Amino acid sequence: MDTHQFLLAMSRGRYHETEGLESSSYCVFTAPVELQVVQDRMYLEGDNLILELLYGLHNMPGVLRLRQVGTNVVLEESPAGAFVRYLADKEVKYIGQLIMYALQFKIRDLSAYVEQCAGQMKRLEDALDNRLDNSGTYQLLDFRRTYTQCGNMVISVKEILAHIDKGYYPMQMQNSYVLQGQVMLEFKFLEERYELTKNTVIKDFDTYTSIVNNNINRSARLLSIISLAGVTLNFMFGSLLAVNPVLGVVGGLAIGGLSVGAGMMYRTNRRVDPPLEAGRGHTAIGFHRKKLSAGGPHEPVIPPEERQNG
Repeated sequence: MDTHQFLLAMSRGRYHETEGLESSSYCVFTAPVELQVVQDRMYLEGDNLILELLYGLHNMPGVLRLRQVGTNVVLEESPAGAFVRYLADKEVKYIGQLIMYALQFKIRDLSAYVEQCAGQMKRLEDALDNRLDNSGTYQLLDFRRTYTQCGNMVISVKEILAHIDKGYYPMQMQNSYVLQGQVMLEFKFLEERYELTKNTVIKDFDTYTSIVNNNINRSARLLSIISLAGVTLNFMFGSLLAVNPVLGVVGGLAIGGLSVGAGMMYRTNRRVDPPLEAGRGHTAIGFHRKKLSAGGPHEPVIPPEERQNG
């Protein structure tokens, strides 16, 4: 059973409805995806060119394969059919144009994902602001893994465009030179946007993980203080209670007060000191200069000119 369906005819296209792909020329057919697509790549299988792309990082994921069969092209895509809809308002005259449209579709899909990554990182930080468990860390790692996958796709598309630019597929890329220039320019903007967003995402990620680690360390120190106070209280209370009930109660209350005071001191030390006022800063600097002068800490400093005149 023939699963190929006619999509469009290119320049010099001849489509035979009764005989389908075998007797048609310069036509584009659609078909279900036969083999799994695992990465973005373009290669030759004999004299026929094959382009495989992944898309939909920011939306519904999908796969796309353009497979040249003689003068025809078979378009294999996920059921969502995003690339077929993308071609609806475009005129395809040559195989090279169809391939460049597919790469343009891929570049715009990656650009849409990169543009919203900074916002996703900010929303993720806000959602995980008060969490100290590992669930927040796992969500951040998943986000970073997806962004790294986006970077691998950028590199793969760059490699494909480099092979096209160096003339690796001259027969298939004929009459697509204007579109090639447009796609190259769009990819340059994508690459620059990705590098800028990558630096922002990595800095935000490192800053957030540092804050989480500090919060965990503070909580661990507080728990250590409470545990130590509890153990000491238990030991002291038990020992004193065995000797004298009154001393046991008083000692227990004293140890409890010490632990509460340690906790209050810990909370006080966590507060951020306010910035120094302008006048205070100058006063402190002047004090240190007076201490280091030759006149001593209690004697007034006499300038060298007055000493000579005196």
